[in-house]
Amino acid sequence: RAGGARGEKKKKPVSATSLPGMIGAFQTEWDASVIETHMLRKELEQVRNELAHTLYQHDAACRVIAKLIQERDAAVAVANDPARRAAPAGDAMEEDGIPEVVKERMTERSQELSKGRKKRPVSELLAGEAAIQAFKEAAKFAAHQKKAATSVAVHPKNESLVLSADTSGAAVICDRATGKAAVPIVGHKASITHAIFHPTQDVIFTASKDSTVKMWSAQGKQIHSFGMHKGEVSGVSVHATGDYIVSTSTDKSWAFCDIEQGKCLQLVQGDISGGFSASMVHPDGLILGSGTTDGMVRIWDIKSQQNVVSFTGHGGAIGSLCFSENGYYCATTSSDGCKVWDLRKVAKQGANAQAVTHMAGASTSAVFDNSGSYLLVASKEVKVLLAKSWAEVSTLAVANATAAAFGPNALSIATASSDGIVRVFA
Repeated sequence: RAGGARGEKKKKPVSATSLPGMIGAFQTEWDASVIETHMLRKELEQVRNELAHTLYQHDAACRVIAKLIQERDAAVAVANDPARRAAPAGDAMEEDGIPEVVKERMTERSQELSKGRKKRPVSELLAGEAAIQAFKEAAKFAAHQKKAATSVAVHPKNESLVLSADTSGAAVICDRATGKAAVPIVGHKASITHAIFHPTQDVIFTASKDSTVKMWSAQGKQIHSFGMHKGEVSGVSVHATGDYIVSTSTDKSWAFCDIEQGKCLQLVQGDISGGFSASMVHPDGLILGSGTTDGMVRIWDIKSQQNVVSFTGHGGAIGSLCFSENGYYCATTSSDGCKVWDLRKVAKQGANAQAVTHMAGASTSAVFDNSGSYLLVASKEVKVLLAKSWAEVSTLAVANATAAAFGPNALSIATASSDGIVRVFA
């Protein structure tokens, strides 16, 4: 009986003894298999994504490591080369190229600015046309001892502070609040061609015919000197990231420099007929606008260092170049007047680009306000124009103006003249 019990077969469930029960069991097993397959596929896709992300990070890390090794080798070469090691500090003669991480930061910053610009409304503090028409001389500074003033700028946050420079190589910050020249800036050996405030940091940049660009503290102390150019430096502007400057020279070169390190990262020798006479970095930071001594306007891709667009702008050397805040317009000046170019059309027209407006008469500078609503043109007198329509809003009686600039929100206008006088209208 015990042997019979061991040999007795295990009974099947009652549900498996009927056809409907068997079909139900098969269906349950099939559903379980489908669910398991779905989960496996989901996990496979997740693993694939994680693997792709890991490979991307690995590739980026390899590029960074390769760049660091290159920079290390370059630094070792400099340390082992007595001639290069003995070069004066701050001359920034050696350049290693713009690092990929910097290019990526430039692209990110450009995208940030483009998105924000579309949503940003015009400031409620912006001066209206009636207010500008009512401007009168609010301050006057004999800041340059009768030497011709060459450049003027208003502090981006404190409109009381006005920076100007002259042909002797000196610059000065005047304070409307005190009515005095507050901070002298001395160090250049030749005429300063351009002087600007940093838009967010409390520092100043000057470009000079002595072939250098200098960075100064707000107290007039030299921080860095960049000496990569061989000819007169005709322009300097701060990049949209705020961490770099771009300068141009009559020796047909332009340079991209790190202001924290005081180092030139990239020096580009342009294959062009005339040297650079004016320049400005586009508000989005990806292109450089430049004017040359032979009247050409040339647009450069900063990341690739390529001249992407060139067209004839004027019949003579271009004295100034300025982009509007929204990046759509570019104003240039020369002995034949002031012209405004629509970059959206220029991109299609190329070498056959046509100005959207031309104000005849020798002009020395043209600048947009920080909202892009107004254009300020300096010539025999200073004119304020309304952007887009280019209708004249107001005229300031300033004889022989060499430069002009808006204060924040166009609430004031500073002018510089060939007699060395700096005036503020508000």
